[in-house]
Amino acid sequence: MRIIHLLFVVTFVCLTLAKSKAACHKCHRTWKHREHPKYRDMSKAIEEALELSKFPKHYDWCDLGMCTSSWNQHIPQYCGSCFAHGSLSSANDRIKILHHKLGYKGPDVMLGRQSFLNCAPGHGLSEGCKGGEPADVYEFMRVYGLPDETCLPYNATDHSKYAQQYNGTCPPEGFCMNCMYTPESPDVAQCFPVTKMVRYRAKKYGRIEGEYAMIKELQNGPITCGIAVTPEFKFNYSVGIFNDTTNGTLIDHDVEIVGYGEEKGIKFWRARNSWGTYWGENGFFRIVRGVNNAFIESDCHYMIPDITEEELVWKKKPIYGGSIFGLQPIDEVAAQKHPLQDTSFITLNDTQQESHEIPEKGKHTPHPEDIVIPKTHHEKPKDKLPIEKKSDFMAYQQPPTITASSLSMGLAFLTVGCVGFVISMIAATKLRQARYQIIE
Repeated sequence: MRIIHLLFVVTFVCLTLAKSKAACHKCHRTWKHREHPKYRDMSKAIEEALELSKFPKHYDWCDLGMCTSSWNQHIPQYCGSCFAHGSLSSANDRIKILHHKLGYKGPDVMLGRQSFLNCAPGHGLSEGCKGGEPADVYEFMRVYGLPDETCLPYNATDHSKYAQQYNGTCPPEGFCMNCMYTPESPDVAQCFPVTKMVRYRAKKYGRIEGEYAMIKELQNGPITCGIAVTPEFKFNYSVGIFNDTTNGTLIDHDVEIVGYGEEKGIKFWRARNSWGTYWGENGFFRIVRGVNNAFIESDCHYMIPDITEEELVWKKKPIYGGSIFGLQPIDEVAAQKHPLQDTSFITLNDTQQESHEIPEKGKHTPHPEDIVIPKTHHEKPKDKLPIEKKSDFMAYQQPPTITASSLSMGLAFLTVGCVGFVISMIAATKLRQARYQIIE
């Protein structure tokens, strides 16, 4: 029995190491009411090719000064929230573009990632750090609105921390909060929820695919696209135009596309990742364009921002002003015509929502009864194995006897294999680290 126990322990350690090593860089992407994009010919029709020639050969919103700051989704701990980072980066930049058009010269808006991760899953919009898609983010913004990041700092957690006390819904302080001395508590700082603040919304959002549709929409602002991340991209990309040669087709990450261009005859997309500025080209990367490399042209989203509530605060004659407790009306009469809702319909509320994205033009919209909810990419398919019909001889045959010597030999082989696996992973890590070092 002791040998069997040791066998189970060694097996558990090996599987744990393998699982943690495989999952440490995974992002999580889900697919609601639609299938994962399949490979198909993305070549342009004659009309689209003619239209493409009318657009600039190079267009980059960062070159125009319209890009906000970059993020890192993996600190202070791992969180599979790439879908939120990619979509909110695009929304941040589109808000900046809208501000520029309206003549607003204030600071950039960085939307509240943590507010979304805390509260959206309780309404059926994403699974927080376990996965989601851009439509979840934009639907939450459409229905509820999202504050900027001064409401809550990003800490790479989600709604699961509220599971026991609030049944997975977020409390008021999970959306926006403040910690200060108050008239009621002048000697001890108190933390309390803020229930009225500027919320940014999505007026409209939709999904597009293909080079032509992407370039056309990029004239309005950055977009968010799914990408099939491969080990080569993850561990070896540093600079230049990436070209996946491994035929990666499983979309498991989302990035923001900020522009496109051409270098030495090679067309490329320029995209922002959410892995920090120390990765890639200052947090960005380029990837070949027009061939659906790494499936980056298969599943893209855009949004149109709504900053109506912001305009109630910073226009020449504001209706609302700020306080440590949140926004308060300055003009009572005008405030009655333009009321700001508090957060009671967001927090401690489990009303379920579904995305209302606009489908691609020319795409068939299935009837609700025809919609099949597919498995997410990180769920293992539960295919039924064929049942092998046993003969009468096999049915009555006694099972083989497992001896202590055979168990010892199996344990020895398993231990050697596990040690070899660990050594190989350490060696591979050291090799990658050495490859990353820059020789000056």
